[in-house]
Amino acid sequence: MLLQLGLIAVTVVLLLQSTKQAMLPKTETPLLWGAEFAVIVGVLVLRSGWGRDSGWREEQEQLGTLANNFYEPRREWLTAGWAIAFAIFGGLWWGLATWGVMFTGMRRGVGGRALADFETAIAMGAITGGVVGAVIGLAIGHFWEKRHRANRHARKAASA
Repeated sequence: MLLQLGLIAVTVVLLLQSTKQAMLPKTETPLLWGAEFAVIVGVLVLRSGWGRDSGWREEQEQLGTLANNFYEPRREWLTAGWAIAFAIFGGLWWGLATWGVMFTGMRRGVGGRALADFETAIAMGAITGGVVGAVIGLAIGHFWEKRHRANRHARKAASA
């Protein structure tokens, strides 16, 4: 649900770019299109089920157990950790890139609108960064699990 809300938020801000209610400067429109594309691809990857336990029962049976409470929490930690880190980085980066919006608005006497636009830019960066970070964390977790399982198989074969 949170992924869809993030996608809707980025889409609404992008749609408003061609109206008088645009929340970001026109110079940020190409970057906003890139954010829209990244969020759409990220949502599709995160909702697809890729990188989750596929074939874990067979691999666990080869190791001699069916308990599979080791990998799932660690993959979730990696996904959440990368999502948080990139959300913070994305929010800070977009904030730094668009701080002039607030400065210009204050000089024109529309400080409230300028602050809202500045906060919108930070939110777009945090949403985009969070989705991209979650995809990166999911990929890292997936490849870590595959490598770790292969090492466990190798250790078991060496000790047998």
